[in-house]
Amino acid sequence: MSQEKRAQQRLTWSELPAALQLWVEETLGGPVVTSESQAGGFSLGTADRLVTEHGGRAFLKAISAKKHPVTADLHRQEAKVSAVFTKNAPVAGFLGFTEYQSADGGTWVALLLADIEGRHPSSPWQPSELKAVFAALDVLRDLEVNPALELECAAESVGPELKFWHRLAEGVNLDDLQYVKDTPYYRDLIELLPLVNKGAAGLATEVDEQVASQLSGNEYVHTDLRADNILITPEGQAVLVDWPWANIGNADLDLGLIAVDALIQDGQLSEQQVLELMPTHRRPSLEFLHGCTVALAGYYLYASMQKPSTSTNTSLIEMRAHRALALLHRLFG
Repeated sequence: MSQEKRAQQRLTWSELPAALQLWVEETLGGPVVTSESQAGGFSLGTADRLVTEHGGRAFLKAISAKKHPVTADLHRQEAKVSAVFTKNAPVAGFLGFTEYQSADGGTWVALLLADIEGRHPSSPWQPSELKAVFAALDVLRDLEVNPALELECAAESVGPELKFWHRLAEGVNLDDLQYVKDTPYYRDLIELLPLVNKGAAGLATEVDEQVASQLSGNEYVHTDLRADNILITPEGQAVLVDWPWANIGNADLDLGLIAVDALIQDGQLSEQQVLELMPTHRRPSLEFLHGCTVALAGYYLYASMQKPSTSTNTSLIEMRAHRALALLHRLFG
């Protein structure tokens, strides 16, 4: 699906209730004169870069809790997490949060963050960009986790999603791929089903031993890191955005997620090459990194088999199918 069509599915600044727009302008200290909707991401709420008449800048996320309660809860959680990060954290600064009761009895949820001047990493990733993200994660894992957040443990929250090979080991058939029929990846996924069914049990065991057993810790873990949740500043530094899924655990998982994202984008890139770009004092093992590749292959395949949510746009299924296929090719050749 094109970036243009994805953007058309998203709510924009001009469609927000006037009272909510007024809250934004009061928080920013001036009228908003320009708004630019961002095409990335999969939520149907706003993702607008705003500029006020005085040159103030902010990034706005807003959505109707009545229409999209799950996304509204994610905005609430992201606001809680963003508000406690210290200024030296490589994240977008927190500017404000509100819940507005509209005339029809519904609730609108809005989160304002600092607008980061930057771009998403290249596709494929460049080594300098990967190093910048790994450096940002190195800073992040030195921060003391705020106990008031009461974050879920990664082992309990994310762990089950990394173990979908156990469910896939029960058998995958054509009917399971019904939601990816309209994607360019359907036929290739069908051809891989015999290998998936043959290897699922062994891959499930590998994930259990190399990844799922190592998720415990006392560090911030983003758990949803991909190129579209990262900005590279003009100075070459990485800023990690979109924090609703934050957990507490072993931040090696975030290293693994970024590594897998790079491996998806570049079929010639090896796990060893990505590992060598990480800080030497905090490198996970190559076995852990490969386990992340296996786990994410299972996650994306299983996720692409699930009925799409009405709170996400239609490109999400295609993204999952693409990422599943790229990783399955790595596993099965």
